Formats: sequence, structure tokens, C-alpha cells
Amino acid sequence: MSLSVTETLNAYRTQRAFTTQPVTDDSFHQIIATAQQMPTSQYLQAYSLIEITKPEIRAKLAEIITMPTVSENGRLLVVVADQHRNASLAPGTAAKRALTEFDRFAGSIEDATLMTAAMVMVAESQGLGSVVLGSINNDTQAVIDLLHLPTLTLPVFGLQLGYPEVRPEKKPRLALPAILFKDQYQEPTSYQRALTEFDQQLHAYYQGRTSHARDESLAHMTNEALGSAAKRHRFLQIVRRQGFLPELDD
Repeated sequence: MSLSVTETLNAYRTQRAFTTQPVTDDSFHQIIATAQQMPTSQYLQAYSLIEITKPEIRAKLAEIITMPTVSENGRLLVVVADQHRNASLAPGTAAKRALTEFDRFAGSIEDATLMTAAMVMVAESQGLGSVVLGSINNDTQAVIDLLHLPTLTLPVFGLQLGYPEVRPEKKPRLALPAILFKDQYQEPTSYQRALTEFDQQLHAYYQGRTSHARDESLAHMTNEALGSAAKRHRFLQIVRRQGFLPELDD
């Protein structure tokens, strides 16, 4: 029985280990076809999905992502921001320029992101687990080369779907006062109490985990997350090499 959207999101946990039970083609295709109903910027549907089935390609992606389980069970997709298809449908210099400038580049990233979120929700509602792999961009150029991505495309996420091997503890989220404002932006000093309470919840969560328990804080995790940026310092150069953002040359 499928869960409602509210039930699905409230029960969500990132899964990193999947059983050997296969996700059938019918179920896999239904997840994708349903997720396609999500909003798409200007109806351009500026994304493509590449399912990775060859073990050697999965193994190379697992190295890039630095997560060995990526090479193992479940279905693996790479979600691609794609204006290449639209450029072929609307040939001409003016159309290509419009599709490659920041507005439509951002639109393709938005489309890929919404599609990924929708696939996660549909899969989870059907009892599957998922993990979104932003770390596929630890080496964007290697992924482009590995998957033979043409110009006007860019890998955005990996997505692994399968039957969960274990059910991890639910990770806390920031309280509404820290993310929901009225009429104007609020500085963190105005909701410090909510941040402090969240920090305490986060610390308790990590200390109580059944695996990899540790001391943790919001400030430390934020600083740790900055390490991934160091691996992506050439990202803008790669975006430009893929044919996007020509206006930076104007």
C-alpha cells in the first residue's frame, strides 16, 4: 500500500545500504513516469536520466562519490541538467544563446532537482529506500567523460533506489522559527533559541545512533560540509566548458 505524501516525508531516512531484492522494471518506470508530473520551468523538461547498469561504470562512480555501496545493490541513476535536447529542437544562434545563458541554465538545474525530489517521494511511498548523491560532483569532469555527456548537459545528482537493508534513526530538522519568516529575512540572532535547541537534538541524535555514534554539533557539521567545496573549485570552469554561461564573455 502506498503512503501519502505527508506520511512519506515524515518517515524519510537516507538509505545507504540496500538488499539484493531487485526493483522491477515496472516499479522503476512507474516511479520515473509519476515523478515526471512535477513542475518544470517553462515546460522545457530540461533534464535527462541515465541508468547505470554496467558494473565497471558503477564502480568508477562509487570511487568518485566515495561510497562503496553505490557499486552494489539497487538501481542507480545519474540525473543530468539537459539543454542539449532543447537546443536540437530549436536550432539557431539566438535559441542556443537563450538556452545556455544563466536563466535557462538555472532552469535546467531546477528541473533536475525537482525531478530528483519527486522520484525520492514516489519511491519512498512505495516502500523503497533512496539516497541522493550530490557527491557525484566531487569530480564533475570525470563523470562527464565517463557518461559521454555532450555540451549543454551537466550531472547534478546521483540517485540510488532499492529495498532498505536497515532502517536508520530519523535525523532531526531545524524548527520552523529558523526557516519560516514573515515579510522579510530574519537574522539568526533573532531565533538563537531555536538553533540552540536544534543543536541539542542533533547532539543527542548522534550520541544515540546504533552505528557511528559520536559527539557532534551544528557548527562542526557546517564547517565539515565546506570540505566538499574544495573538491569542486573548478565547477564553474566545467560549466562553461559544457557551453553554459556565454554572457560571462560579454
